[in-house]
Amino acid sequence: MTKYVLSLDGGGVRGLATSVFLYELEKKIGKPLSSKFDLVVGTSTGGILALIISVLEIEGPRLLEIYSEENLKKIFTRSFSSLFRTKYNGHKKMEVMYDYFGSLKLSSSDTPCSIVTYNLNTRFPEIFSERDHPEVSVAKVASATSAAPTYFPAVQIGTDWYVDGAVSTNNPALIALTEAKKLFPDEEIKVFSIGTGFNNNFIDGSIAKYWGSLSWLRGGIIPMLLESNLEHQLAQEIIGQNYFRVDSNLNEVASKIDIKTMSNLELMREMGFQWWDKFENSSLKFLDET
Repeated sequence: MTKYVLSLDGGGVRGLATSVFLYELEKKIGKPLSSKFDLVVGTSTGGILALIISVLEIEGPRLLEIYSEENLKKIFTRSFSSLFRTKYNGHKKMEVMYDYFGSLKLSSSDTPCSIVTYNLNTRFPEIFSERDHPEVSVAKVASATSAAPTYFPAVQIGTDWYVDGAVSTNNPALIALTEAKKLFPDEEIKVFSIGTGFNNNFIDGSIAKYWGSLSWLRGGIIPMLLESNLEHQLAQEIIGQNYFRVDSNLNEVASKIDIKTMSNLELMREMGFQWWDKFENSSLKFLDET
């Protein structure tokens, strides 16, 4: 029997495009995403969405609510202006996570999930799941997987400290395959992967070659490190025809992960609808929903 795995990239507010696409997909197949997919895997904003689908089984228009203007204003609450502190203090983001997940533990997941973080103590990626971490707070895992360096502070879970899983893996498609093989060793695995857009704008090397740390920060080094193209290429080679990718150039959408202006949010919504127009038929075929 074929097992379907949903893999969701990181990308901050750009996850709104992912939510729009998922909403359209759910409407078309006529059942909750938590019923269609046998495993949901996510990094960063994709990790939050994975938990919303897996733990809360949220469906319909509510898939978009995490990216509401009210929530984004809370999440991106500035810290004291300083070169030595994160851009945002993280307190309000944690409040939003608790508003959604309350005191739920990962054991509350109805659909298996795997959430990618990066453990600062071990200097290795760490995958949180209901199988291996049943008593861990969902809200804390959601906050940890999205704790992008320079943007949000690290999050403590137990005795260890964690930051955004995108430090190691922004497109978790290969992690999704590995986790699925643990759960379903004798089944065919199909990985349905959704990105958050990629930036292929030209960087003038003759100027950038002398950039220091501040210049690279101004030039968007963090979004650059969060690009998923390498992982996508590897997944294509390793998973082959059982891997399907929804993604595109960002075009007019801001590449930085925290641009929450109404105009940029509208561009992200439009990108999600464009993905649906482009990938609807091939997505349904891949998911055997035609």
